[in-house]
Amino acid sequence: MDERAAQAFALRIAPSAAAVANFCDHVEHNELADRAWVLDAGAHLRLATTEVCIAYELSFIDLFAERLGAIEARNVLHAPGTFDGHQAALTARTWRDLQIAQVAHDRCYHPDVIGLSKLEQLRHFALHLAKLVGAFALPDDLADLVHHRLPDAALFGIKLSTVMGVRLADDPLPTLPTQATAGTSSSS
Repeated sequence: MDERAAQAFALRIAPSAAAVANFCDHVEHNELADRAWVLDAGAHLRLATTEVCIAYELSFIDLFAERLGAIEARNVLHAPGTFDGHQAALTARTWRDLQIAQVAHDRCYHPDVIGLSKLEQLRHFALHLAKLVGAFALPDDLADLVHHRLPDAALFGIKLSTVMGVRLADDPLPTLPTQATAGTSSSS
């Protein structure tokens, strides 16, 4: 991923960040708010992240697992025998599996956020999404974008569905083609 691609990704996910902020703002002002704004934002974040991973031949699962592991390793609640999000993500085969792993991670390592009301959680997520857009818009560390910020976009794509009470489908997670299938074509 280069600077131009990072900035294109920022533009691509900015409407999702805005949709979550817009939902929070409408609810706080007792105005009509549509759940679809948040749910569509989550779906868009998951899709955008997986498409970038596929385009740059990055392992979506490995990046996601590494990110959870890094977050857990630096967390004050981390200790031997606590939930291992890295391993749970590596064994996930579907979006639903990854959602379950993400929820277990959050329960163990983010009780401060899990304990917030749903609206406060969404507001918290909106702040994270704004930070993500900014990081991609003005990239100063491309490795950080790939290894931290890109999986964060998927992570929040999952969290948005979870906080809205929606189970993700048992659709398979994206994988890279194996060496055996990459570049094969049928010819007569």
